[in-house]
Amino acid sequence: MTTWQRYWLYQLPGLGVAGALLAFAAHRFSLPLWACGVGLGLWAVKDAVLYPFLKASYEGAAESGPEAMVGSLGTVVDGLTPHGLVRIGPELWRAESDEPLDAGQTVRVTGCTGMTMRVEPVSG
Repeated sequence: MTTWQRYWLYQLPGLGVAGALLAFAAHRFSLPLWACGVGLGLWAVKDAVLYPFLKASYEGAAESGPEAMVGSLGTVVDGLTPHGLVRIGPELWRAESDEPLDAGQTVRVTGCTGMTMRVEPVSG
């Protein structure tokens, strides 16, 4: 489901309540139907105008933690025999590999165990 769809699904109850209140006002206070339609339209326009400001709140949760690093590229810092350090972006991570890797070699994260990255060499 897209962020736009999720946003409007959450706005539907408010739109329904606004419509019910306008219908009550039309019945109780003889409010013209065209005024109810304008009020409901303005409510929907308000929701549409607020969407760009609230969009981030309706987006799905971003991946975080070590699992989000899978697929990232890094550089071996001190050599992996089979354990060592790898720089991924600005961070140093403990890493392990099935084969010995030299310092400066580029690796790809294939998984993680706790806070230790499983890496493999990038060929080419």
